[in-house]
Amino acid sequence: MSFGVNLDASMDSMEETRFKKKHSDLIIKLVKKLHFTYTELECIFIIYYKLQKDNTDKNATGISKNQLRDVLHSGLDMTDDALMDRIFAVFEKGPGTTVSMETWATALSLWLRGTLEEKIDYCFSVYDLLGDGLIGRETMFYFLRTSLISQSSEDDAEESVKDMIEVITKKMDVDRDGKISYNDYKVTVLQQPMMLEALGQCLPTREAIHTFITTFTPRIGKM
Repeated sequence: MSFGVNLDASMDSMEETRFKKKHSDLIIKLVKKLHFTYTELECIFIIYYKLQKDNTDKNATGISKNQLRDVLHSGLDMTDDALMDRIFAVFEKGPGTTVSMETWATALSLWLRGTLEEKIDYCFSVYDLLGDGLIGRETMFYFLRTSLISQSSEDDAEESVKDMIEVITKKMDVDRDGKISYNDYKVTVLQQPMMLEALGQCLPTREAIHTFITTFTPRIGKM
């Protein structure tokens, strides 16, 4: 624990101490299941706290989803707006407009230091648009239609998407039933990790991970 140690020079030391004491129980709980040390979680919580103070809705109980979207765009190089709502849905259930402190830490743990299996579970959940454990052709079309840009007609763009769907289905539909199940997806990605984000970017780039981690810890670790 870092009581008495000022982690953020821009923050009043007494305010920081009170904040860390207030949330120490939650940090102890999370350090057992996330990929962060106690001090790293304190720093991550302080970042959250400063974002919350900047929230234009002063009655909000957390940071807004728009604030998280800004962090994803500018801090983690995740710029696919079409996937944002799906990403939020995986971590923060329900129709609320704010993101809790625990959700913030859990998401950063996965994005910055998650294992391949954790990322497989997460990415599949993002792509499982209907929540039925299957990714069909309509779902693939939904995600891919905005990622393939055609310089010619809309019909050509649609054909390009359909061609991409055929390629992905051929690679990932292990049991050849016309849909990609969780098992199909996991088996494929374990063999070909480059297929992890086949339907769109929902993880930060390696460069963004490195840059973001260095803002709160010197312990970069493997990425």
